[in-house]
Amino acid sequence: MSRKIFLVACEASGDLHGAHLIDEIRKLAPDTTFCGVGGAKMEATGMRIFADMTRISALGLGDVLRNYFKYLKIFNETLRHIECEKPDAIILIDSPAFNLRLAKKLRPAAPVLYYISPQLWAWGKRRIYIVKKHIREMLVILPFEKEFYEKEGVAVKFVGHPLLDAIPVLPDAAVLRSKFGITPGTKAIGLFSGSREKEVKRILPVMLQTAALLRKDLPDTVFFVSKSSNVKPSVYDELLQGLSFKVECLAASFYETVKAMDFALVASGTATLETALIGTPFFLLYKASWSTYFLGKRLIKVPYLGLVNLLADDKVVPEFIQQDAHPETIAHEAKFFLQTPELQEKMKEEFRQVRKNLGEKGASARAAKEVIDFLDR
Repeated sequence: MSRKIFLVACEASGDLHGAHLIDEIRKLAPDTTFCGVGGAKMEATGMRIFADMTRISALGLGDVLRNYFKYLKIFNETLRHIECEKPDAIILIDSPAFNLRLAKKLRPAAPVLYYISPQLWAWGKRRIYIVKKHIREMLVILPFEKEFYEKEGVAVKFVGHPLLDAIPVLPDAAVLRSKFGITPGTKAIGLFSGSREKEVKRILPVMLQTAALLRKDLPDTVFFVSKSSNVKPSVYDELLQGLSFKVECLAASFYETVKAMDFALVASGTATLETALIGTPFFLLYKASWSTYFLGKRLIKVPYLGLVNLLADDKVVPEFIQQDAHPETIAHEAKFFLQTPELQEKMKEEFRQVRKNLGEKGASARAAKEVIDFLDR
């Protein structure tokens, strides 16, 4: 039986996870058709795309306000498309600022499922009433989210984390280090400053200043910057000019670069969990605009910013946020960490436990089965 599913993914990560979900649903129900809001990866699966919000870069409250009328136009058009398409189900993927508002406006003709939960457990818990009223089932990717929604009386399934599928099997670190020309006995440190231009401009200078201080105390250290394809190369060129030490930019994947490193400085975001799953020790850095930071400080109700620390329920990874992101402080802590093998091994062991707690691979396949089972009820 042919079915139509309308999906809404607003960011690049949602586009990736949405594409994997579509592929897995097709394996179970080949006649299913897909349409909605998404990006290039979902379009490549054959989904009809009505709008691509992954092209609108928004970081913080200021960017959201500047793009408000673009978002409003897409929002209203999406409602009209859903009404015209009359799908059998609607799947919202992450992006609660857009998707929870959309859920409130949807007519009850088609059931609404939510894949990759909004972080209501961290901030905005009062919005749980929207989920209770408008979402038929939550498909969550973090183990503690299942308990959170069950306590609220919401239908929920834990499907596992899709990053476990996204990260490929990687060569041994020694093989990659040889490939990248990192000599034995050299400490390789990666600088991963985010995937958006404003993030990179705000965070990479702090990382480079930290690197300069570390280089003075640890001369056998080499540094590598991972460039995001979402950021113009000229941004990196400008920030890397005039340095007193060499910083390499590898023509390799993010995952291979992380695997080859002894240690990393990583901007808060998905990359922190990816780095932990690969097993490379790191420190978390983040700097936002003061308006965004002030608002977030008032709203966020969890003790840590990093997802690894939240999953471990402990400060496994040091966090240097906003005014605490001083190069001198970070360099001092990093030097001690790099000279203490016991601390490095302890962090790696914590990472292994976090990976174990996330469940097995196959999150997209389990989510797809739950969608099909839901439609067959």
